[in-house]
Amino acid sequence: RINLVRMHELLLHASVSAYRQKQVLNILAGIAAMQPQTFHERHLVYKSTRPPNKAPTQVGGSQAVGGSQAVKSQGSAVQTAMQGDLFFLHLVEDLAEKGESRKSEDEGKASEDDAMDVMDGGESANTGADIEEKKIPASMTTTAESNGAEFTPRSSTSKRRLQFRDIPEAGNRRPVTSRLMADIPINRGDVDAFMSAMEYTQVSIHHLRGHRFAHNSISLLFFQPFLPSSDPVTPPTLIALDPGSYILQASLRVADGTKPDQMARGVKELMALKEMLKGSVELEMVDRMALDTRVR
Repeated sequence: RINLVRMHELLLHASVSAYRQKQVLNILAGIAAMQPQTFHERHLVYKSTRPPNKAPTQVGGSQAVGGSQAVKSQGSAVQTAMQGDLFFLHLVEDLAEKGESRKSEDEGKASEDDAMDVMDGGESANTGADIEEKKIPASMTTTAESNGAEFTPRSSTSKRRLQFRDIPEAGNRRPVTSRLMADIPINRGDVDAFMSAMEYTQVSIHHLRGHRFAHNSISLLFFQPFLPSSDPVTPPTLIALDPGSYILQASLRVADGTKPDQMARGVKELMALKEMLKGSVELEMVDRMALDTRVR
């Protein structure tokens, strides 16, 4: 049985100058009352090769992914989440910086997983609280000159997930970005064969490196995007797409987007965080077309 996580995602973003990286990390650590957890994700981007009007191919048993016997349900679940449109899909894999310990990942996993979904009841405990900067070790920060970083997979059994993100909703009256999302955990199997059977082909690779925090139900990612260099070296080096800036993403997942009360609580919590960061970091909605994931 496939474990398809499909829900609504509420978002706010901010662009932060690289010279303020340590300051912002201290502020976020104070708000979240936790040390920053480093993360490094490799995103393999897949594009559909199927003509828009062609019915999707049923995925067969020879393309098993995730260790499930009901492989057909995996393909149909993804296609249902995409509602018949053609979208880019991301295969996301956790990577470790060279020499990095997995301790921070293991320590932060439970708090992040527990804080992702908005459920019934409960208000933000820190709403309206004053921002208190929490000093973090200098070793946990990175400089703006992050080019040339090396990486290695965490292990041969590192967790991967197939990631679908819908284009943000049009005419959204909420003060936050809202979109459908779905994640499919992949434990083992031939991903290339699975994607090929779904009529998807890999078109690009990029990386996200930075730090994560959990604040109540909100996941905070403070990161830079990277592209692998074209030099034929192993492991490849990474080139920052914009070394002079970082992206702060505040996201909150709502288990059932059809329930107005759940959506309203999620919006309220994000807006409370925005108010807490006002004057330090300006969280805003981004242009929905900048987050368009459809194949053109």
